[in-house]
Amino acid sequence: MRNAFALGVALALCAALPAAAEEKAREYPALAVGAVPFDELGKDIDGNKVTISEHHGKVVIVSFWASWCGPCRKELPILANVAKRVGPEHLKVISINFHDEQKPFRIVADALKTLPITILRDANGKAARKFDVRGVPRMIIIDRDGKVAADHTGYGEGSVEEIVEELNRVLLAGQST
Repeated sequence: MRNAFALGVALALCAALPAAAEEKAREYPALAVGAVPFDELGKDIDGNKVTISEHHGKVVIVSFWASWCGPCRKELPILANVAKRVGPEHLKVISINFHDEQKPFRIVADALKTLPITILRDANGKAARKFDVRGVPRMIIIDRDGKVAADHTGYGEGSVEEIVEELNRVLLAGQST
């Protein structure tokens, strides 16, 4: 069932992410696989502190986005759908707004508020600096032990298969069959 789900995610991501964004991915350094990322991500739209460690035992996707980024706006509902299908006991999606003023952030956040993702606004750029964010979309996949499993910036449809395989691998790791 998960393989069919992965194919659906791959097809959706292919439609959402333009190949032109992929060239930027090679310009930016990635977090090392196996590294422990910064824990504190900021506060959600309700003012609650959000950390990676509070989701220990789950796979966590941290996605940096901006309202002016077309692929980002398409990616967020897709990630929410992935989170819904996989289930909250296995996957948490945390989306962090990057370089937006309050009004454009609020428009997107309000449109996404019913989706099963946690939305943060990085108004002062603290989280972006911690993660050395230089481009969006930026997706960091963190395994159940709180370590970086994958890091992608500016990805496009040429990376979809790899991202889906990584996410499936990380989700299935440590699961009983």
